[in-house]
Amino acid sequence: MRRPTDSVLHRGSSTPAGVALLLLVLAAVDPSVLLGADKPSLKDALKDGKTTVNLRYRFENVRDDAVGDKPARASTLRTVLGYRSRAHQGFSFQIEAENVAAIGNDLYNNRGAGRLDNGVRDRPAVADPADTEINQALIRYRGDRWHVAAGRQEILLGDVRFVGNVGWRQNHQSFDALRIDNSSLGGLRFTYAFVDRVHRIFGDSLDLAGHLLNASFDLQNAGKFTLYGYLLDFDRAAALSTSTWGLEFAGKRSLDGQRSLLYEIEHAEQSDRGDNPGTVDAGYSSLMIGASLPKVTIKLAWESLDGSPTDGQFSTPLATLHKYNGWADKFLATPTNGLQDLYLQLGGKIGEVGWLVRYHDFSAESSSASYGRELDLQLVYTCPQGVLVGLKGALYDADQFAADTDKWMVWSEYSF
Repeated sequence: MRRPTDSVLHRGSSTPAGVALLLLVLAAVDPSVLLGADKPSLKDALKDGKTTVNLRYRFENVRDDAVGDKPARASTLRTVLGYRSRAHQGFSFQIEAENVAAIGNDLYNNRGAGRLDNGVRDRPAVADPADTEINQALIRYRGDRWHVAAGRQEILLGDVRFVGNVGWRQNHQSFDALRIDNSSLGGLRFTYAFVDRVHRIFGDSLDLAGHLLNASFDLQNAGKFTLYGYLLDFDRAAALSTSTWGLEFAGKRSLDGQRSLLYEIEHAEQSDRGDNPGTVDAGYSSLMIGASLPKVTIKLAWESLDGSPTDGQFSTPLATLHKYNGWADKFLATPTNGLQDLYLQLGGKIGEVGWLVRYHDFSAESSSASYGRELDLQLVYTCPQGVLVGLKGALYDADQFAADTDKWMVWSEYSF
């Protein structure tokens, strides 16, 4: 596949073609949008657009026994400047520039790709390389039945277990894609996206032909049923090429007005695809039962990602991985013998402070190995002025996987 030279604005070839395809799709589904109606002028739509600024500072301290005595001390600032026009005949334009800067000394392995690598190898990893890039640049059409977006964009599907923007990291993940959403059939919502390139948190990008399908249906008071298929064929990372098909049912049922029962069940099957040099025949399962009470929410959950030396490992290369399997980030890739994660979570609010505690017990899926345990803690407070302040901790106690690791993260965020 021919690729142009990388640039800051656009590292792939999908955006111009995606815009043209957007116009063709809209002409097919709703020709009236191209005829011009009595709407505000294009000049007014651009003039009345909204400019946004987001600032997020974070200090992350990591001690990992596998690396040595020196801790990682990552002091970073994420600055985002964005603009979104008003809609003109259903169309709008959005652009977002992102800068990540190391404040002070970069005493951490930043996992940066190529020129972004800071060369630090004697301290633990914190995947926040300093960089400046266009994170989003897209054109949208929003009508009564259709929402279409073409260009570089963040895509979050469902609970981001399979496709997300990795929003915890300072450099968000984005996609060169054409996305089509339809919600015209009652409670049914359908999403299809063709992805040509993924821009990852490390500052690199991967070319692929990716088809993302997600259809969800609200079952009134019972919950939401979701069917999905994610077909990924990577050009230069063929080992990540897989086909995944799955279903999920999640809901909340009120018990007495103040208390609710929470439940979720999900299963998916994955196989190798395209030029994947290995064999993948793996499954994914999760179960959750919980209760929302007046002062606390309790969840007991189990998640399993299959893995074996002969059948490969279940993988989720486009996911927001930090959200799952512990904030110490020891299981960003599924181990050779798979992963089972049994965890108990409690959360709530004390005054204006939100709190969360989660305890994990990790083990292998295809052997009897005990990997370890982890305690995750979080406090979040939003000041009256709109400034968010948070404290987050992850304490991993290793048995037969990785090494003891402690993480403490303090951050503050403000948008205007």
